[in-house]
Amino acid sequence: MLALAAIFLSQIACKQDGTTTEHGFRYVNHTNKGGEKPQPGQTVLFHFEAYIGDSLMGSTRVNFGGPREYELPAADKLPQRVPAVYDALLLSGVGDSVTIYEKIDSFLQQFVPKSLQTEKEVRYEIVLEKIVSQEEVQQKMAEAQQRAMEEQKAGEEAIARAAGVATMVKATAADYRAGKLKSKLTTTPSGLKILTVDKGSGSPIKQGEPVKTHYYGVLTNGTMFDNSFERGQPLPFSAGVGQMIPGFDEGVLTLNHGAKAYLFIPSNLAYGENGQGSIPPNAELVFYIEVL
Repeated sequence: MLALAAIFLSQIACKQDGTTTEHGFRYVNHTNKGGEKPQPGQTVLFHFEAYIGDSLMGSTRVNFGGPREYELPAADKLPQRVPAVYDALLLSGVGDSVTIYEKIDSFLQQFVPKSLQTEKEVRYEIVLEKIVSQEEVQQKMAEAQQRAMEEQKAGEEAIARAAGVATMVKATAADYRAGKLKSKLTTTPSGLKILTVDKGSGSPIKQGEPVKTHYYGVLTNGTMFDNSFERGQPLPFSAGVGQMIPGFDEGVLTLNHGAKAYLFIPSNLAYGENGQGSIPPNAELVFYIEVL
């Protein structure tokens, strides 16, 4: 269902309320508050709900966490298949609540659940929240450019550190094999062992929270199987929801933002009897991680 909503958003043009739009969609404006209407080329924020029959296919409030930002294309840049949402936004004033209907053609049909294959149209309930000023657009572009530059710099720094991190992790793995770390390790009921290098000054990581970590993973003999430092890109994931192996998930949830730690993950909390790629069956893993 969310795939259908994403298609509607990615494609995101009416003469009069309650009539047919320029591109053939049935349209009703329920409020007509007289607010400013957007023009092609402007960027807008809007809420929407998409229904097929009585079934909700997607909602900015339910599925997307807030209004969607969309730049209305100029008339000479419209796709051949103009989506209904485009017409609805151009005909809406800020604050208006409107409904627009789009026939389910062969393109949309492929995204309709089997249980709704007999339905003939999609109904969109749309509220135009805001027309984004050119100054705001430029500010966002500048902020995005600044973030990109900062990420590039951080990536270059991570790459430069990779060799040093490799030496450090291999030495720590050797000390672990030799039993030199026993007094420094915290062992959880699951069997995960944690060596905290830096607790971190940020807030505790919560389950489901999006986080980014740099990591360097080795077998207990020091053989590296994967790391993010050489790529210069930290790994993004949602903490504790199963996107990572169980031991990694568990370990991250014990840390704060900014923390640095080693996770010594037993096989049953990693890849078990099957192994994975260059990781052999029943292998205990050592991860050095830095939570950003």
